[in-house]
Amino acid sequence: MAGKAAKLACPSCKADDPKRISDMTQPQSAAGVKAGLAPQYIPPRQPWAYLQGFLLAVPLYAGIMLSLTSPGDSEAGTAKADLLGSIAFLSVLVGYGVWKNKAYAKKLEEWKKAVASKLHCLQCGHVFDS
Repeated sequence: MAGKAAKLACPSCKADDPKRISDMTQPQSAAGVKAGLAPQYIPPRQPWAYLQGFLLAVPLYAGIMLSLTSPGDSEAGTAKADLLGSIAFLSVLVGYGVWKNKAYAKKLEEWKKAVASKLHCLQCGHVFDS
């Protein structure tokens, strides 16, 4: 495929070395992404879903522990609140992370389909289909 891309010429300026957008957006060629690509051709950013889930779960856990326990409670009452808080904490952490990553995977697939056959001229910046 890369040999075929090298043989094509830009329809705008007739330059003979267009690059595939999907190749330009690889992590090792980050300079290519910043070199004039339109926003719709830049891959979506991966969310920090599990960190966000953690940050949402901490206040929930603290709220459960503060509302269901008191300093004079028995160990059994504290253990029940701790178990409930832990279950709620893990549910929010994992659930939010999975939910956000699922949305990211969908956006990434749509982006891959959009740029699968696109070529970018490095001289004039024109984007065209191969």
